[in-house]
Amino acid sequence: MRERSPLNILRSAFVRHRELTLELARREIAERYAGSALGAVWAIFTPMVTMAIYVGLFAFVFPVRLGQDGSPWPGAALILAGLVPWLACVDVMTRAPSVFTAQRSLVRQVVFPIEVLPARSVLVCVVPWCVGNIVMLAVTIAASGARITLLALPTLWLLQFAAMLGASYLLATMGAWLRDLREIVAIATTIGLYAAPILLLPPTVTALPRVVQGVIMLNPASHMVWCYHDVVVAGTMAHPVSWVVFPLFALTLLATGCAVFLRARPTLAEAL
Repeated sequence: MRERSPLNILRSAFVRHRELTLELARREIAERYAGSALGAVWAIFTPMVTMAIYVGLFAFVFPVRLGQDGSPWPGAALILAGLVPWLACVDVMTRAPSVFTAQRSLVRQVVFPIEVLPARSVLVCVVPWCVGNIVMLAVTIAASGARITLLALPTLWLLQFAAMLGASYLLATMGAWLRDLREIVAIATTIGLYAAPILLLPPTVTALPRVVQGVIMLNPASHMVWCYHDVVVAGTMAHPVSWVVFPLFALTLLATGCAVFLRARPTLAEAL
C-alpha cells in the first residue's frame, strides 16, 4: 500500500521496515570497503584524517587564538564544531542524487518499499558523523572543560538528522530526472564550505564586507554551525536568531523532501 503522507513515509522507513533499512545500511558499509586491507576501519580513519588536516591548518598553522592563554585548542574546538556537522551534511548530499539511479532494479519492483533507500543512505553517513562528534567532544573538553550547554547537543543532532533526511529524499528524487545533480551538488558543497562560518572564525567574519556577511547570514548551514558554536564553544545562546532559523529550516526541509518524494514516487520507475 502506498504511503499517503510524509509522516507515514518516515514511519515506513524507520518503524515498519526498520530491519530492512538497517540491513541495507550495514551491507552498503561492508560493500564499500570490501577487499580493502582495513575494511570498515576506513569509515573511521577517513573522517579523522580529514578533520586533522583542517584543524591542523586553520588552528595551528594559521592559528586564531581564542583562549586567554593563547592556546590553539579553543580554536580547534570551534573549527570542529562547524566542520563535523558540515562534513556529515556533505556526505549525505553528495550520495543522495544517485540513491535511486544506483538501485534501478529495486525501484522498479512494485512491492519493494523504496522509501528505505534514502533513509539507508543517511544511516550510512551516521557512522563517520559519530566518529567526528566523539573527536569534537574530546577536543572541546580538553580545551575548556565540560560545559552544561553540551546537554543540548542531542537536540541539535536530531534536528540535523531531520535536515539530512529531508535533503536525502529531495535530492534522491530530483536525481532520478537530473543526472548531473551529483556534480552540481559537489560544486555547491565546495563553495558552501567557505560561505558558512566553518573555517571563517569570528574575527574573520566580522572583518568581511557587509555584502559577504549578508551572504553568510542567508546560508542555512551558517545557522546550523552557529547553534553548534553556541553549545560547544560559547556556552551560551550567542546567536538567538539561529536557534529559530535552524529548527524551522530542518523541519521544513524534512517535510519538503518527503512531500516531493511522495508526489514523484509513482513515476520514479519510468524516470529510471
